[in-house]
Amino acid sequence: MKEEFKTFVRTKPELASYVTDGSMTWQKFYELWSLYGNDNKIWDDYPKKSVTTSARTSSNSNNFSFSSIVDSLKKVDMDSVQKGINSVQKAVELLQGFTAKDALSSSSSSGYEPRQLFKKFED
Repeated sequence: MKEEFKTFVRTKPELASYVTDGSMTWQKFYELWSLYGNDNKIWDDYPKKSVTTSARTSSNSNNFSFSSIVDSLKKVDMDSVQKGINSVQKAVELLQGFTAKDALSSSSSSGYEPRQLFKKFED
């Protein structure tokens, strides 16, 4: 059954654009195929729609330029970015404070020196 569906999909490569677009999944296509079969009018709707979808993606890829990057950077709220950076900086300082306390406590000794194993008191 899967192999038959795979051969059907190979005959209709435009279905892949719907999956990459996110409007359909392979599971939904499989269910439609198992219900309606290869030769149904439902499959006529997909090539028409995929042509417009592929035309849109090709025009979007051609319009991707430096100006679109600048436009998207203009939409960024710099105050929220600064708040995010400040919160990350505070978290790093807090972690550094914990590690500095651990380093100080491990390096400072209380004056205790362990005695030798085979040494008696007052020797």
